[in-house]
Amino acid sequence: MSARQHHLSFAKKVIPAETFRSPDRMFAELTGAKREAFLFFLWTESSKGMVEALPHVGLAPSGREMAKLDVVGHVKSGETEVVVISMPPALNANEALFLALVRKAGAPSVFFYERCADLSTGEVHPKEAVLAEVRPDGSRSNYGFHEGLDLPAFKAQLARILEVSLDGLEDSLAPVTAEAFVAAGGARTGSARPTIRRPPEAPGPKFGGLLEQLLLVRAGLPLVMFAMAYTVPSLSYQLWPVIGPIYTLLSVVIAVALLVFLYKVYAARPGRTPFGPGMAVVGWMIPVAQLFMPPLIVRGAHKAVVGTGAGLLVLVWWLAWLVQIVNEMMRGLQAQLSRSEGSDWYVSFPAGGGFHLPDPLGDVYIALSSGVGSVLVTLAAYGLLWHFVRSIRAKL
Repeated sequence: MSARQHHLSFAKKVIPAETFRSPDRMFAELTGAKREAFLFFLWTESSKGMVEALPHVGLAPSGREMAKLDVVGHVKSGETEVVVISMPPALNANEALFLALVRKAGAPSVFFYERCADLSTGEVHPKEAVLAEVRPDGSRSNYGFHEGLDLPAFKAQLARILEVSLDGLEDSLAPVTAEAFVAAGGARTGSARPTIRRPPEAPGPKFGGLLEQLLLVRAGLPLVMFAMAYTVPSLSYQLWPVIGPIYTLLSVVIAVALLVFLYKVYAARPGRTPFGPGMAVVGWMIPVAQLFMPPLIVRGAHKAVVGTGAGLLVLVWWLAWLVQIVNEMMRGLQAQLSRSEGSDWYVSFPAGGGFHLPDPLGDVYIALSSGVGSVLVTLAAYGLLWHFVRSIRAKL
């Protein structure tokens, strides 16, 4: 596993798991005289199995101050208790800048103030972060994007959500001294060292198998029909009235199955994806946003599970997917292309109406909607998506 996984493992696995397993112990340890030693112990334990451990301190994303692993402070107001932890430098989307362990009316939860992707560039946003909450049952709430990557920005948003004041948080805990550390039992032998229970990796959810098979069939059928057109053209012509509707039916079923698959992947990886499970579905349907959100959603699912975004392949897939949608719409409307000498291509429909396709757009459309071009577009659209789904399922 990469060194950056150390950051994610500590914030998204170890801290929530230990908080939900034993909230009393976590709040006591993180507010006592041994809090620094306890926090570093958890940090070290979470690095086991990694290629290399991350340092606990470094330049903050702004580049003007240091970010380090530390207990910032502890606030208790009525039935609400909060412990805030600052994290080492968060460089990538989904990496936490700050954590907050919260008990409200005795019910624990963990808040993350984490880096997010800039939807206009696909890179990590230089100024905004996302506030999110995870509960013991695995449910997650996102409280939106907020400007500011520093502690004041986090405190302002957390205080608004919890409806408590976090003023004086930084000065709320007594300094850690050698005398206090020893008095709290810091000189005990290693046999009394606290232990953590690593959250077991849950067996991979068995979903997406039907989608994988449907994508393989949808990508392979045009190849079969193309080969048949050159070997047994009469049979190909006879089968087309049946194969055409099958193409359409498969495409509709695949679209539904894909949305279900992405929702489940996002729900299974809370905190590691750029959006919540709901947005993984709704993002395909929002006007204008549906032109750029789907590739970001697929990329986010792939990166959250496989560990890489597969950016170039996702871009090729999305362009082919858009062309494939246009091709299927044109076939469904039984569009016909014609051209007079010296004029543009004209697209007409049996129901009436049509439009001109100026050069070279008309020539490009013909190349991508018929013959070898059509087969290649279909392979890229459904074949690459099959590759993504298969890669994700292998790691779930």
